[in-house]
Amino acid sequence: MFITKKTLSRRSVLRGLGATAIALPFLDAMTPAFAQQSEFPFRFGAVYVPNGIYPDYWHPDTVGKNFEFNRIMQPMEPFRDHVVTVSRMRAPSGSIHLGASAAWLNGVGPAGKNGDFTALVSKKTIDQHIADKVAGDTPLRSLELGTEDMGTSAGACDGYPCAFFNSLSWRDDTTPLPMSVHPTVTFERMFGEVGTTEQRIKNARLKRSILDSVVTESQRMSRRLNASDREIMDEWLTNIRDVESKLQRMTTRFASLPNADAPTSIPELFDDHMTVTYDLMYLAYRADISRVATFMVGHEASSRSYAHLGIPDAHHSISHHANNPETLAKYAKIGTYHVAKMAELVARMADTKEGTGTMLDHSLLYFGAGMSNGNVHDRSNPPAMLVGGAHGRMEGNRHIAATPDTPVANLLLGIGELAGVELDKMGPSTGKITL
Repeated sequence: MFITKKTLSRRSVLRGLGATAIALPFLDAMTPAFAQQSEFPFRFGAVYVPNGIYPDYWHPDTVGKNFEFNRIMQPMEPFRDHVVTVSRMRAPSGSIHLGASAAWLNGVGPAGKNGDFTALVSKKTIDQHIADKVAGDTPLRSLELGTEDMGTSAGACDGYPCAFFNSLSWRDDTTPLPMSVHPTVTFERMFGEVGTTEQRIKNARLKRSILDSVVTESQRMSRRLNASDREIMDEWLTNIRDVESKLQRMTTRFASLPNADAPTSIPELFDDHMTVTYDLMYLAYRADISRVATFMVGHEASSRSYAHLGIPDAHHSISHHANNPETLAKYAKIGTYHVAKMAELVARMADTKEGTGTMLDHSLLYFGAGMSNGNVHDRSNPPAMLVGGAHGRMEGNRHIAATPDTPVANLLLGIGELAGVELDKMGPSTGKITL
């Protein structure tokens, strides 16, 4: 007997031993809950790159439709019809590096209190305004992800609380949302068992997969689904298994190192860390676990090297290129790499069918940095790229040139509008960039 269009709830889960419950992707059997394109959930993601992106290698030379992609944006060319880039804005001044990331999603950064910038005071960020609008009954209201933790030592972060370095998102004016840099922890938040400690330890010793605990239930449900939904289910379970296997391999590899004392949940290789984090974002969107995610790929002033790109130098030092052509080429290569990694997520979203559209059609991703030319910590003309369809509210294939020195906060208001969030003002905004 097949499940009819009215028998499977959008919040159906696969239940296993203990309290294991794996959310399902959207299936035909869940319609008419999502019978119309506009009824599929709106997803928002924001991806932040530290140390700036060289503007001459980013911004297109022409304005309007059918612009030519510059070298760093080139990996997004296949998705041109879903891409909008905005130039000529100005990010707010403040702490040289810390102020760049801390202000990216609210246009303010450290606000201070009576002139005391050691206080945890800022402004609610646009991702959290969007979460207020679209989170609904999702298990996780938002995800805050990263790859580096600055730590918490006082005075180590330009004299500010390190929370400003470690948070892109602010729930309200005094509540930063720290990012998780541990993919395993994030995976467990999304899919892990929440039963007794004893059960979790036992399962870990047996190296049991989360999927193993729900195999009987998944087989039972598959027999009741139509062919199309079975294919989606198989792909979904394979995706979860793949991410789980990646994390297990990373943990095993790291644990085998002599005298390894760092947390085994952090991948040894940076590219692995990037890949699995984007995997987790996709799974969160796919199963409607969370509709809002932010990803800081590195903290400001990061000295991470990109050896896998043939660049052993520290990212921060490379950003101070002194106009040296060889160093500029490395700087551009790092920026291009980050666009290419996000393009992998975009490709998966574009390939994921939802009704007569795709997940990408129903989503909006924001990619950028808090400064442009890292060599002089330039806040003018920072990179800003939007990717997606936003439920048909955003037309792609456009380069928007704002009035010079338009506050980035104006773009944040435009992003909020695409998500159905109506705000009159955000930080130093002087209006709204219509997208």
